[in-house]
Amino acid sequence: MSIKSTKVDLKRFLERYPTREFKKGEIIIFQGEEPTTAYVVLEGIVKAYNISVEGNEKPVAFYGAHSIFPGPWLYGRSKIAAFYYEVFTPLAVLSVVPKEPFLEFIKSKPELLYEELKRYVSDKLGQTMRVNALEYSKASDKLLYTLHYLAVSYGRGTDPSHVELSLNLTHQDFANLTGLTRETAATELNKLKHQGIIDYGKHAPYIVNLKALIVLLHDQYVSDMEENAP
Repeated sequence: MSIKSTKVDLKRFLERYPTREFKKGEIIIFQGEEPTTAYVVLEGIVKAYNISVEGNEKPVAFYGAHSIFPGPWLYGRSKIAAFYYEVFTPLAVLSVVPKEPFLEFIKSKPELLYEELKRYVSDKLGQTMRVNALEYSKASDKLLYTLHYLAVSYGRGTDPSHVELSLNLTHQDFANLTGLTRETAATELNKLKHQGIIDYGKHAPYIVNLKALIVLLHDQYVSDMEENAP
């Protein structure tokens, strides 16, 4: 069965259940809350994050079209939500799906289970890249490796050298992702813009020159991963 067919099956299943619209900044699930339902993203992006003891936001993941959350609760690994789930885009349209019917449905569809597995493997790769980025002490290195993570996980190729980020990130978002101050993140991003590594504007998405970024990183781990990517 093709990927297209599996998406049709999922669409037909979701049509049985209601949809809800949320605006940017609305929290769908609170950290520590016991969820009563799962959500599938139909439009928009949802951000998962926690709050540090200092009160700073720490993004964990972003969920786009066809993503389902909260995964740990849905698949029986946690009784409560480990993170806050908040709308990141101006609007998000979500399908509200009961836990047991969804599990019964997806268990009957090996192709969908495989797609879920691939999604979780991609998420795991992204998490590993995030940890790698945060281990660096220099602000410039933290930002460079974070940009590489974002380009690989949330980038759409525009030509052989460049990718466009699907996330409309602010300087504060980069600060939250890297543990830097907003001022430091803004300074480092401006340096990268002047170097031609990234390009962005007030109402324009981030464009990352991926080839130039990898050369700047000059890291064998990154180079090997790029050369062996499928």
